[in-house]
Amino acid sequence: MSHTDATELLAAVQGFLRQSVLPQLEGFDAYTTRVAANSLAIVSREITARGEILELDREAQSRWLAPAAAGSSQAGGDHSAARALSLALRDGRLQASDEFIDYLRQRTLRQMAIDNPRYSGFKQARQRWPELAAAAGVAEPGAVG
Repeated sequence: MSHTDATELLAAVQGFLRQSVLPQLEGFDAYTTRVAANSLAIVSREITARGEILELDREAQSRWLAPAAAGSSQAGGDHSAARALSLALRDGRLQASDEFIDYLRQRTLRQMAIDNPRYSGFKQARQRWPELAAAAGVAEPGAVG
């Protein structure tokens, strides 16, 4: 028996909506079907890239927070490292150095690649910070990183 992963299933449903259902619809039904298909694409990209973002957050947490603080949020769910960093920054326990700003930019680039890779702001950010885009694995096709 073959194994089909979640992203393949999402792509199949998305293809069905776009190729079989959408051509038969118009107006609001067509619009909501496009939204549903786009949402499936976002979920697929999230599944694919989630581990990389979480690892980036864990590395940042271990770099900029005390070991006790880093260890205490491990059981807090998938985004506990990002939450711990956000709270430390808000509370003044963490200062935004150039390296920390680069982490935030890299994380934002990765998140934008999930949310809407065709967004004009994403293209501009990749052009503005090509080294960070390359490090995040979201460099423009053909860009030297």
